[in-house]
Amino acid sequence: MGSVEMSDLESSQIKKALEEALWQVEEAKGLGLPITKAMNFINLSREAQEYGNKRLALGLINKTRDQLFGEIIDLAIGRIRDDKDVIAKMRLERAIREGREMFSRGDLRGAYDLVLRGGSEEREKPKEETDNIPHLYMEALDALQKVWLKMKKEEEIGKEMTTARSLVKNAKVALSQGQYENVLDLCNEILEAIQSPQDRLREEVEETIDDITRTLRGLFPQEPKAPKERFFKKQIEELLLSAQKNLDSGTPVEGINYSRKAREILSKLEQETIKGDIPKMIIELRASIDDLKQSGVEASYEDYLLKQVEETFWKGEYIKSKKIANKLISITKNAKVHLRVNQITTSLNDLNIQLKERAGKEGYLEAREYIEKAKMLLEQSAFDMAQSFLEKAKGVLEA
Repeated sequence: MGSVEMSDLESSQIKKALEEALWQVEEAKGLGLPITKAMNFINLSREAQEYGNKRLALGLINKTRDQLFGEIIDLAIGRIRDDKDVIAKMRLERAIREGREMFSRGDLRGAYDLVLRGGSEEREKPKEETDNIPHLYMEALDALQKVWLKMKKEEEIGKEMTTARSLVKNAKVALSQGQYENVLDLCNEILEAIQSPQDRLREEVEETIDDITRTLRGLFPQEPKAPKERFFKKQIEELLLSAQKNLDSGTPVEGINYSRKAREILSKLEQETIKGDIPKMIIELRASIDDLKQSGVEASYEDYLLKQVEETFWKGEYIKSKKIANKLISITKNAKVHLRVNQITTSLNDLNIQLKERAGKEGYLEAREYIEKAKMLLEQSAFDMAQSFLEKAKGVLEA
């Protein structure tokens, strides 16, 4: 994907996230919850976007959205904190768990409704009837969107799409009526109507290559250290390269074998190496989060992600668990950096006050030199060295 297309995609993501965040702000206002912190983050996000830092802009909005949803959960918990009804508390716990899953899938209003109702039986169907509905709905909606886009693309190059259009119309009706499995069946019929078997093979290879490439990038932000992980990763990459070469040469039938073999090895990697990594990562992450809390850092978002790591691990979703863990490692590292910057900046400000009081007196020039060096080191993120110069300046000023 080119840089212009990536920029457009990021702008679209920011716009959607901002609209949802502002809806959440209105909900918070209606419930009497504070919104100052959220609006500060939103305004910072807008400034970041103006400066061209779209990644930071999106991150700030997502942080805001998570924080606002967390406050809704706290509100729901507070409502029944003193309630003696054990069943009500269990129902709320389930509602929060399911609400978080809905929120992470993008069903914002559904998540709010479920959590604020506390999982009450009012308007609630028996669990066995609803357990698979959110998953099936998202799967059906995603499948319908994909085949519709394919149909439009084929139409643009002059293909006859009358049959496909009729099937799409039927699929939309089935989706509106909650017939999600029927939607999936119709989507398969649409694909057969608009694509040749050769086209479908090519598409499967392309999607498999893209999916596995993204997965490897999420699993290994850096080159893996463990020999077994390096071995599996190299095998997968070689198979994907062979699959791509077959695609380029017009032989997707051969390419499909390479791509499917790559997925098999990815599953083996998941079971034999990733599964064993995660418990250690959970322990280390919990320790990092505890360190942040002891330093006064608000870490509810980090707690939420750690819980996701644990829940996906116990469900056997090891790849997803490790990808979330890698994200959390990055977040905790950044939080520690910000904490260190704040600590050093506070010391720097205090010493600047002392330096002004010492102007013209013995030790002034020496202390000023130490402070200036500390500032330059802080700009380079050389925190330990910056701190050591500040301690030297403090020693001179307090002598």
